[in-house]
Amino acid sequence: MNMNSNSPIFLVGSERSGTTLLRLMLDHHPDIAFNLESEFLVSQISDDGNYPDIEDYCDFLRNDRVFQHSHFEIKGHFDFVSMANDFLEQKRTRDGKAIVGATIHYQFSKIGRIWPKAKYIYLLRDGRDVANSVVGMGWAGNAYVAADWWLRAETEWERCCGTLPEEAWIEVRYNDILIHPKEQLTRICHFLGVEYSDRMFDYVKNSTYEPLNPNLVGHWKLKTSKEVIQKIEEKIGDRLLLRGYELSGYPRVTLSKIEKRYLYGHSRLGSLIYRIRKYGAVLLFLEVITRRLGLKEAYLRIRCMVNKIDDANLK
Repeated sequence: MNMNSNSPIFLVGSERSGTTLLRLMLDHHPDIAFNLESEFLVSQISDDGNYPDIEDYCDFLRNDRVFQHSHFEIKGHFDFVSMANDFLEQKRTRDGKAIVGATIHYQFSKIGRIWPKAKYIYLLRDGRDVANSVVGMGWAGNAYVAADWWLRAETEWERCCGTLPEEAWIEVRYNDILIHPKEQLTRICHFLGVEYSDRMFDYVKNSTYEPLNPNLVGHWKLKTSKEVIQKIEEKIGDRLLLRGYELSGYPRVTLSKIEKRYLYGHSRLGSLIYRIRKYGAVLLFLEVITRRLGLKEAYLRIRCMVNKIDDANLK
């Protein structure tokens, strides 16, 4: 079964859930071309399903860091849907493969607005590991708030898969990939209609990602204090149980509204401090001022500098 750019596959799930690793493995399959994070495909669709103005969308793409890394050509004669299809077709033909796909972390319930025949791979990782990784990236200042990344993806996926036929999606657990990689990759390949290939493990040859390490399963148990685990499980414990994960066994706690407000304030401060250390206070200040004052040209120059720092810190 061939899937061209009119019926692509999408790897969806929370950021820091292992999607980059799985995407690299899929992209190394001889029949699969898989693009990196591609939220730009759906992020400009309104909540009620309206497509963006094509000129505004082109301006957005020219300033999007991840789109720039995709090395797609913007062809001005397309409408929005045709342009989105063309981007994936560029990836497919450039790689010379039969199947094309992309990773999307946010708003993936909007994918069907463009590709009603798309297929979905939802990658599920333990929310406690996701929360710790989000903190490590500096996106949140504590794991209680960072657990929102996992919870948002779970909520989005629940909304998305409820509208899909059963044959259009599968769920894959990150831990299962680490423990039984060949079995899980074979399962994914069969879902996509291709044969399993050992070449999927060649990602280690041309990326910074290391070979699969089963010791990373349940890594949160080694990195997280009892108090932090209790706070995470206060927020997502019931969802973890629903998804088949065992809780820590620590007594469940209930946080007051004041404690929750404190944790969100603490997180904002922590992520701000992280960003100042990463970008510098002056660059952050200029980014905020030029954006709020609508100084488009100056803002774009500042964003270019920020993007270069982000690129330098990518794994």
